[in-house]
Amino acid sequence: MSELKEVFDTVTKQAEPDVGSWREQEQRQRRTVRNRRIGAYAIAAAIIGIAAIVAVNTLPGRGSTEKVGDNPPVPVSPRSGRYFLDLETGATRPLPDGIPQGESYTVSPDRTMVATNPCCSGNDPVWIVNIDGTELRPITEGEMDGYGPRWSPDGSMLVFQGRDGSTNELGNLFVVDVATGDRTRVTNLEPKSYEPWFLSPSFTPDGRSILFQLPRGPGHTPAGWDLWSVPIDGGEPTLVLRDASMGAYSLRGAWDGALAFVGVDGSSDLLQFAKDPLTAGVARGDEIAFPRWSPDGTRIAYVDGGSVYVVDIGTTVTSRVAKGGSGEWFDDDTLIISPD
Repeated sequence: MSELKEVFDTVTKQAEPDVGSWREQEQRQRRTVRNRRIGAYAIAAAIIGIAAIVAVNTLPGRGSTEKVGDNPPVPVSPRSGRYFLDLETGATRPLPDGIPQGESYTVSPDRTMVATNPCCSGNDPVWIVNIDGTELRPITEGEMDGYGPRWSPDGSMLVFQGRDGSTNELGNLFVVDVATGDRTRVTNLEPKSYEPWFLSPSFTPDGRSILFQLPRGPGHTPAGWDLWSVPIDGGEPTLVLRDASMGAYSLRGAWDGALAFVGVDGSSDLLQFAKDPLTAGVARGDEIAFPRWSPDGTRIAYVDGGSVYVVDIGTTVTSRVAKGGSGEWFDDDTLIISPD
């Protein structure tokens, strides 16, 4: 992680000392659209540096925005309201009945399983279940509540925040071997209460460390949070980025290894991404949260004020695609939407 820290020290110029989520055949109707996009992405890649730098200085509100789904179709499932959304066609379909109701759904890299958890009742296990709704099993044990599970890049491990859901304590981060169930606590945080308390953990691209946010004190703004990393077998956390929250790495494509995060610009939240030597802002909003890279690394889904948006990194065009509190990628053209 010394190399990672050096990269972000270069990007942010504020070095600090170390301180202590139904596999399916692709529909024929998508192919024509997808082929057209290939040429567009090739051109966008050539001008991305200029476009991104311009975006950071010219964002008016939320950049160039297309309102694609002001009133998305209501799924036929009255049970949960969680559904798949096809971004190319606008079609929706409910999740299989065997998938439990959760706060959000993170999909394994091979798209065969999802991990989820309910929130926030004080009885909130982390579950793994096949994408067809079979073979549900818990990952948390005993009385531990779990939040924010995310898969490792190879799909062999999950990280989650284990804490007492009846309190506002941060708890600690745990890494679980999915095959064996072996669990490792990777942080040793002080038992303090914060609101909000979510640590938003995820893996680094090499699968060797965990990225997470940590509050410096009470408060809701990204300026009160910093991004840290810690090895998957535990150790001393390392500062990655000041005044940043909700970090997530791209795992492939032109922006492989780029870090998306929420920063602040005056009174607004600013969705940014960083890859040495470039740092750029691509979307502005009031309550930006949960940035998620598409599997191919070309787009970022995020939430702002009860709606799900998708921003194209090549063009910086932002589209409102659904009402909801969570948008998690199933594949390059499909999101799993959860209600607000």
